[in-house]
Amino acid sequence: MIVRRTVRFRVRPSPDVESRLLETRQQYTEAFDAVVDAGWEAKRINAVDLHKTTYRDLRARLSLPSQLVITARSKAVEALRASKAIHGGRPSCKNPSVRFDARCWRMDWNRCAAHLTLIGGRAELPFNMDPYAARFWGLCTTTADLVRTGKRWYLHVVVESEIATPIATGRIVGVDRGIKKPAVTSDGLFLGRRRWKDIEDRMLALRRRLQAKGTKSAKRHIVRLGCRLARFRRDCDHVLSKQLVGSVGPGDTLVFEDLRHIRDRVRMRGHVQRRRLHAWSFARLGSFVGYKAPERGVLMATEDPRDTSRRCPSCGRIDKASRRDQSHFRCIGCGFARNADLVAAWNIRDLHEGLWSPVSRAPGHVNGPNVGGGLHAPSASP
Repeated sequence: MIVRRTVRFRVRPSPDVESRLLETRQQYTEAFDAVVDAGWEAKRINAVDLHKTTYRDLRARLSLPSQLVITARSKAVEALRASKAIHGGRPSCKNPSVRFDARCWRMDWNRCAAHLTLIGGRAELPFNMDPYAARFWGLCTTTADLVRTGKRWYLHVVVESEIATPIATGRIVGVDRGIKKPAVTSDGLFLGRRRWKDIEDRMLALRRRLQAKGTKSAKRHIVRLGCRLARFRRDCDHVLSKQLVGSVGPGDTLVFEDLRHIRDRVRMRGHVQRRRLHAWSFARLGSFVGYKAPERGVLMATEDPRDTSRRCPSCGRIDKASRRDQSHFRCIGCGFARNADLVAAWNIRDLHEGLWSPVSRAPGHVNGPNVGGGLHAPSASP
């Protein structure tokens, strides 16, 4: 089983190489925008068609190496397809990262240097080998993205490693992801930390005060605060994903809800709730779990989220009225009461085991009777 990871290295180019990096990135952005414009106007997202339409003109107009023109086209096609998938507008990127594939870059682990094909020829960029990146020393590399953050240059390198294919144990653990409670498992674990919400609220309150002030110093502070908030949210997702993967053993299966397009399906009242919904990084959390789980031998699966918060795990009745509020669930049929997020995690687990179907909106196996063996929840109340 092949596992891919992205490792970030900080590169330190010389002044001459840095000027070539800036010129390469500028022309790479022009190539990216040209392919996006061609695909958007022609309503086409086929990579071969767009290559035939744009390649010769870009090669004649720009001094960008041929392979970088090809990778810019690939990134543009990916952006067009993503925009079509989410029904968005024309994709745009002020300064996209420059992608290098196997034909235009090489990693020299022994010398801690990357050799990149830029405008004006090949260039060597030495990089720092921090303790975390040293774990991946010598692994096979595939692609690399050159990113500039502020005045610093980073190389995001994709490395490959081979691990043993995990053997399923048959143990299923449902996971309910939420805004108020980051993650609740069917084993009764409430993961995450309560102070995360308080820290984020303090940062957002400070941002509102700075926006009201409106001075140049306040605007500079807003930029720094935004970067700090983004780092904090990313760190929370890393901590939470590590807790999720560590809560189960090798061969166990973590089952999540498929929350794609949830922002189009859910209506929130008030600007505070809408802000929390749009700041909810469930996709990033899933991606973090997605690369941490294989390293530990944990399997992953997704299920339809319909009615997972409305079904009673005791009698199987599905009713919107049973979900009293965000935290409380009480079945209007049998009176079964538990924490609502925990009930949702049980239902996600039972759905994956085939004990009920959101299509039939009734308990029991699909096209089969309900044998009554679906509820094996913890006896202790959360």
